[in-house]
Amino acid sequence: MSVRDKITHTINHRDFLSYLIVLVLSTLLIGYAPSSISLGIFVFFAFRHAIINKVKFRFEIMILLPITLYILCCVSYFWSVDQQITLKGIGRLVALVVVPLAFSCIPKFSIRSVRLIFNWFSISNVLLGVFFIIVALLKYLKTGQLSVFTYHNLVEILDLNAIYVSVFYSLSFLFLLTKKKKKQRDFLSLAFLGILIFLLSSKMIIISFILCNLIYILFYKGIQTLKSPKTIALIVLSIGIATIASKQVIERFLVESTTSFEEVFNKEKFNKVYPWTGTSIRILQLRNLKGQLEEDDIFWKGFGLFASRENLRERHIAFNTYYGYHGYNYHNMYAQILSELGIFGLSILLLILVLGMIKAINTKYFIYFAFYLLMTMTFLTESFLWVQRGLFLFIIVHCMFSRTEFTVLNKPNTIN
Repeated sequence: MSVRDKITHTINHRDFLSYLIVLVLSTLLIGYAPSSISLGIFVFFAFRHAIINKVKFRFEIMILLPITLYILCCVSYFWSVDQQITLKGIGRLVALVVVPLAFSCIPKFSIRSVRLIFNWFSISNVLLGVFFIIVALLKYLKTGQLSVFTYHNLVEILDLNAIYVSVFYSLSFLFLLTKKKKKQRDFLSLAFLGILIFLLSSKMIIISFILCNLIYILFYKGIQTLKSPKTIALIVLSIGIATIASKQVIERFLVESTTSFEEVFNKEKFNKVYPWTGTSIRILQLRNLKGQLEEDDIFWKGFGLFASRENLRERHIAFNTYYGYHGYNYHNMYAQILSELGIFGLSILLLILVLGMIKAINTKYFIYFAFYLLMTMTFLTESFLWVQRGLFLFIIVHCMFSRTEFTVLNKPNTIN
C-alpha cells in the first residue's frame, strides 16, 4: 500500500473524526493556538466529508440553539454600547456556529465512539496531571512551600485557571467511574484524578463532583450496590482522597464562611483593603447586575456582546473597590449573558441546559447527564462560555451528545 493509499485509508477510517475531536479536547489545556488549530483541522475534515458524500445538513433543535445564540450575539452589534469590542466578541465566539455546522454534516456517533473520545480525553488529562505534579514537586524542593500543590499554583505553569482544569478532570473521573470493566490503570487514574480535583480546591466543582458521584451511586447503579465490596472500596478510596487533600479545601471553605452577604449587598463604599472572598466578589457582581437592570434598561437587549465591561468598571470605581477587580467579568455565566444579550440570550442558554438534561435523563447515559449538571453548576461561578477553552469544551461535547445514537436501556449501567 502506497503512502497516499495509507493516508486515504486513515482519513476514511470510521474513527478518524473521533480522534480529531480527541485532539481538540486534549489540547484545550495546553494553549489557545494548539486547540484552535486542532479545531480548524476537525472542521475542515467534517466539511470535506459533507462535500465528498454530498451530505444534506439536517438540523436538530439541540444543534440549532447554539447557532441561534450566536446569531443573537451578532445582532447585538447594532445596539451595542461598544461596537468595537462586540465585533471582537463575535469573532471569538464563532465556534458557536462553526462547530454545530460541522457536527451536522458528519455521521451520527455511536456510544462506542463516545467512549473512545472520553477514554483518550481522560488519558490526556491524567498525563497532564502527572506533568503538573512533577512541576509542583520541583517547586516544592526549591521553595519548601506546600501551596505549590494546590489551587491555581498547581496549574500556573500553563497559565491555567484551577476551576476550568477541575471541570476537565471531573468529566474524566466521572467517565472512568462509569466504565463497566475497569482495568488497574482505570482505578489508579480514578484515585489520581480524585486527588487532583481536591487539590485544585474549586469549591463549586467539588460540590458538583460529590453530587454527581452520589447521583451515580444512588440512581444509576442502585442503592443495592452499596453492599458491593467494590462500591465499599470506592467509598473508602473517596474518603481517603478527601482526607489527603482536605486541608486546603477546608481552609477555602472556612474563608468563604466569613462572607457577610448583608454587608456586600448594602454597603455604599468599600475600602481598598476590604477582605473580599470568591463568594463576596461574585455577590457584588450580582449587585452590579441588579443596578444595571434597574438603571440601564438592559433587560430585553443587554449592553451588547462583551460590552458590559465599561459599565462594570464604572460601578466598581463608584464602590471604591480594589482596582484589580475593575476588569473582572461577572464570574457567572447566567449574569454575563443576561447583561450582554438580555433575557432572550439567557432563555436560549437555559433552554440548551434544560433540554440537554431532559435528553440525558431519557437516554440513561450517566456521563451525558453529568456533563449538563456540571455545566449548570459551573455557570454559577464562571463566565465559562466567554473563555475559549470553556466554549470549545462545552460546544464540542454538547454537539457530540446531541449527535449520538443512544439506546435507551432498562439498566443504564449496562451501556458503560
